Amino acid sequence: MNINHFRYVIAVAEHKNMSRAAESLYISQPALTKSINLLEEHLGLPLFDRTVSPIKLTYAGEFFLAQAKKMLELNDYLEDEMRAIATLEKSQLVLGIPGERGARWLPHLLPAFSKAYPQIDVKVIEGHSNVLEEKMLSGQIDISFYTLPVGTPEIDFEVLADDPLIIISARDSEFSSQFDLSQNSPWTPYLISEKLLNNQDFLIVAPGSGMRRITEYLLERHGIKYNIHRELYRHETVVRLVSVGDGLAVSPCVTPIRLGIPDKVACFSLDNPVLTRKLVVAYRKNRILTPPLINFINLTKRVIETTPELIVRNVRVLPALMADHRQLK
Repeated sequence: MNINHFRYVIAVAEHKNMSRAAESLYISQPALTKSINLLEEHLGLPLFDRTVSPIKLTYAGEFFLAQAKKMLELNDYLEDEMRAIATLEKSQLVLGIPGERGARWLPHLLPAFSKAYPQIDVKVIEGHSNVLEEKMLSGQIDISFYTLPVGTPEIDFEVLADDPLIIISARDSEFSSQFDLSQNSPWTPYLISEKLLNNQDFLIVAPGSGMRRITEYLLERHGIKYNIHRELYRHETVVRLVSVGDGLAVSPCVTPIRLGIPDKVACFSLDNPVLTRKLVVAYRKNRILTPPLINFINLTKRVIETTPELIVRNVRVLPALMADHRQLK
């Protein structure tokens, strides 16, 4: 069994036809058929069911295909590394991250990683989660940091941290005026009823971002009928506009704190404990996690754990205290 066998099985599985697979491999159809037959003879069981049209993988073939993709990826990685060593070139790691998270995380990650692994060049691609997923699937990005949910089963992920979410409004807004905000903060949001949010004006980010997904999930899960007042590209812009009274928004607890405006917003929750979203490192399914990727992921975990300004922890939801000093029930 050699590396070409892996390529041949992958091509036949993709094209579901020996002739088309042979054309894509630039070999003759008889040569491809002979190679597959010899491989199956060597393994002692069939990889393809040829009694149906188009041909399809057997159970053994499905397993072989998944492992073959890993072996090819490992082979490509090994060749790249050997070429880098031979030519004294740097290895490269391509990282995907949403722009606003990159602004917070990368100053902590990149200098530390470059110091520990100076031979590895980190290239950064910024974008919304849907763009990052497309680039991971096409092989343009090695790993990405964003939030669940992922948009395709072809992406695997590992959870890094929980990111608590709140609903915010300006402290001097009409909506906030019904509350006594003396105990209210991003660390102590008030628990409110979804009825208070019906028909309110919300600012949200454009489709394709993780923040858009979680906003829609939260509001729709509680059956809230809301108005989209503005649709913006950057969540930071959403939070700054909310702080001056332009509507309401769903936001991570950390955002108003990071922007230096926690005293400008009132903070609320529909859930107790507060709803969180999962921050994950994601990569293409069946991808080989090479040592540089594993090292970068482990560094990220350490940085998140030891850098308080990246994630807000110990959020405590309080009963809403109304302006007339009643507790909202």
